[in-house]
Amino acid sequence: MKKITRCALAISIIFSSCQKEETELRRNWMSPTGLENFCEDKRALGESGTVSYLLEENLTDAQIVQRIKQRNGLADYYVIFLEPVVHGDISTALDDIDPEFLAFPLHASSMSDKWSWDYYEEYKQDKQAFLDKYTNGEETGGMKYCNL
Repeated sequence: MKKITRCALAISIIFSSCQKEETELRRNWMSPTGLENFCEDKRALGESGTVSYLLEENLTDAQIVQRIKQRNGLADYYVIFLEPVVHGDISTALDDIDPEFLAFPLHASSMSDKWSWDYYEEYKQDKQAFLDKYTNGEETGGMKYCNL
């Protein structure tokens, strides 16, 4: 009986010490809401900040934007753009980005080779070909916001 108890105790210790590591991510965001010159002045950022979340939460960009609005007390009408690069326990440019939440081409990412100035040059050459290649033909939020 002692052997079974010891074995059960050892197994429970092993399982309790095997905790899954969580991966924290951070993403920068900005809102042009209320800025009259946002579409003309590329330096205008408006409200901005960083939002943290766990990779394991598997949040969509829309859910991340909702979290930003809730945590910062922003009204539903606020437009939020997300950076295409995440930082934290891993730092990378994201491949699967909802174009609705990209400020591109108003703001290019300097932290990555994706959505950078090279993308901007490609966009200027042929807007529709660019959209077909990177966003399944959908305009970005920045394009819609400024009627580009």
